[in-house]
Amino acid sequence: MTQFLDIEGMSIPVKIIEEYRSGARVSLGGKSVILRVPKVPFEGSQVHKHLTWAKNWLMELIASRPHVLNRYTSQCIYIEGTTWKIGGEIFTLDIKEEPRSSGWIKLGENKVLMIKIPDNSGYHRQKLIKSLLIKFSQKYFLTKISERVHYFNRQFIKMPINGIRLKYNTSNWGSCSTGNNLNFSVRLLFAPDDVIDYVVIHELAHLHEMNHSPRFWNIVKSIMPDYESKEEYLKKYGSQLDF
Repeated sequence: MTQFLDIEGMSIPVKIIEEYRSGARVSLGGKSVILRVPKVPFEGSQVHKHLTWAKNWLMELIASRPHVLNRYTSQCIYIEGTTWKIGGEIFTLDIKEEPRSSGWIKLGENKVLMIKIPDNSGYHRQKLIKSLLIKFSQKYFLTKISERVHYFNRQFIKMPINGIRLKYNTSNWGSCSTGNNLNFSVRLLFAPDDVIDYVVIHELAHLHEMNHSPRFWNIVKSIMPDYESKEEYLKKYGSQLDF
């Protein structure tokens, strides 16, 4: 079962797993905090005791790592009529349920995103809307990212580029292949423009140096002297940059 703990104003999901073990253990999972407890006849007081212990552990953790729980508060809830900001632009969500088998998304007038989803309960509604928004963003904002790539390449790098793609990636912010193809995480569109520029410059620099050697960082620094502050931003707030 999953319960929620209020920690400094954040609602943190805690997945409770009963196991044959002697004591409780808490860890940070991908989508929730994981609390493993001894498998005993259900007693509400025991669950409460373990949750209280877990909360104290998490409070101590954020005292040393203030943003470590941000990953659990970044997920959006998409509701009809609400606004949604990405890539510096604000869109209004127009979500309609219809007798259909798949989702559909299209940009209408006045930045209204028209979204159609099946009118049945055989799927996860929010996950489908999220996937549609990712699909839209990858196509709609590719021009914006490509313009930044070509601008910095013309000005500083001057290397051939075979392809530029936006992908939904949680393992890195960008990549550069030996075939001179550049990929960027669509999640970057939630970051400030100067942070986006840093990732663009970082991947372009790999066209000269396919490593993170001193020569590589000298290229980055020559174009963006304060690049370290952009790296710090991504480390600090990266978990919050998501759909």
